[in-house]
Amino acid sequence: MSLTEILEQASTLPAAEQRQIVEALQNNLRRQTTVANADAETRQKRLEWLKANREEYAGNYVALDGERLVGHAPTIREAHEQARANGVENPFLVRLESENTVLSASW
Repeated sequence: MSLTEILEQASTLPAAEQRQIVEALQNNLRRQTTVANADAETRQKRLEWLKANREEYAGNYVALDGERLVGHAPTIREAHEQARANGVENPFLVRLESENTVLSASW
C-alpha cells in the first residue's frame, strides 16, 4: 500500500480516529529520535573511552558494551568470547594501536 493510499483511507476516518493516528505517528517519531540521540551519545562516549584508554590496550582488541569494557585480548575471537562470558552478545569490537604506531601497506 502506498503512502497516498494510506492518506486517502485515513481521510475517510472520523476526526477522533485521525487524531489517534497523528498521536501514534508523533509518538513513533519521538521514540525514533530518542533512539537516534542515544546512539549518537553512545558513539561519542565510546570514542572518548577509546581515546582515553588507547595506550593501555594498544595491540589488543577491545570489546565494549557502550562505553563499558567487557573484554580485551590479542585476538578478536578472545575479546568476543570474554564479552559473551560477561553477558554481552554483540559488543563493539575494535583493535587499538598506540598513537605512535606507524601502519604501512604496499600495493
